[in-house]
Amino acid sequence: MKRLVMITVAALTALSACGGAESDEMEMGMDDQLTPIEVELVVPDQAEINEEVLFESHVTQGDDLVEDANEVVYEVWQEGQKDSSEMIEATDQDGNNYMLTHVFEEEGRYHVQTHVTARGLHRMPIAEIQIGSVESSAEEGEEPHEHEQSDNSENHHHHGEIEIEMTKEEDGVTFFIEVNGEELTDGIVTIEMWQNEDDKHIWLDTSEEGEGRYKLPADDEYSGEYEAVIHIEREHDSLHEHINKTITF
Repeated sequence: MKRLVMITVAALTALSACGGAESDEMEMGMDDQLTPIEVELVVPDQAEINEEVLFESHVTQGDDLVEDANEVVYEVWQEGQKDSSEMIEATDQDGNNYMLTHVFEEEGRYHVQTHVTARGLHRMPIAEIQIGSVESSAEEGEEPHEHEQSDNSENHHHHGEIEIEMTKEEDGVTFFIEVNGEELTDGIVTIEMWQNEDDKHIWLDTSEEGEGRYKLPADDEYSGEYEAVIHIEREHDSLHEHINKTITF
């Protein structure tokens, strides 16, 4: 009888250990989903025509070095010519560093934006580089900075007529998005937002809930009114849109 009791206790202990391991794995998975990826975009301030210029994207998630990014693409365009931008995939990787060597053939002011998709999350930091001695100015047709739009303005890029309806709820903000009159499916919707004159821009990922709805979970860290750019992308039809909105938490 004592032996049977000991075996039963041992079995229960083993089951408990397995359950604990599974619970730990689930918690780790949830942590991965809640922890945003961060991308440090490294681009020189200035270079010369026909000089090889190195772009670097250092990708992390918390303390983890992200070496398994699904996609890293660099978008390059000259000041005032966003609609003619060039999309180039990173060609080299060293751990969590994704690199591209690029040559500019004309002088001027350029924008470089990296589009990083990793672990179901997305980031799109942007930098500028001066090629040659040409200084950009309003008289030369300078393109207004994407974040200097009025509160109610909408800045569309590439293609698609976008309609966005925002609904504030207790557990977050829901975005109902239509593209050319149809509900957006299989989209990557990322919110870039900032407050007042704060230089710090916060990047948050939404989750698709179906029927054109994308959810941004509530977070006690954010309160009040934020200026925002809603980045909308989709792979199969190369949809790429930036919409300016004001979000209130």
